[in-house]
Amino acid sequence: MPGHNDLGELEAVRLAKWVSTVREKCSELGRSEIADICLGKLFSHASTDPDRVWPCEPVRQVMEELQSEKVSQGARTGLYNQRGVVWRGEGGGQERELAQKYLRWAEALQYSHPFVSSNLLMDMVKTYELEASRHDTEAGIKRRMR
Repeated sequence: MPGHNDLGELEAVRLAKWVSTVREKCSELGRSEIADICLGKLFSHASTDPDRVWPCEPVRQVMEELQSEKVSQGARTGLYNQRGVVWRGEGGGQERELAQKYLRWAEALQYSHPFVSSNLLMDMVKTYELEASRHDTEAGIKRRMR
């Protein structure tokens, strides 16, 4: 993640400056939309903060200041894809656990970082709740067909 100081600490001011430069250069090339999506994908790899809430404070702060739907879209895609290959049990239990994790983070940030909470984290909650419901339905159909 860009924006680290000489001690290796991520700083919001440095990250914001780097993001601003990237967005400016990409805008000059007519690539603003894809730049924001790629920035979001990069942000999806942010660490969890010492307060045990994702993303870490500098990334939260930059995302909150940007309030870009495209950055959020890229972050959602990045987060979703990080799950990788999944071995399925019956039903949507795995997805409900993920939805709960994102819900805890969204609730923790709802007042300090409302855009990140509602536009990114709550969308992840909705995604995994829908998947859980779909997997529950598929499991029910399979049980009835036995």
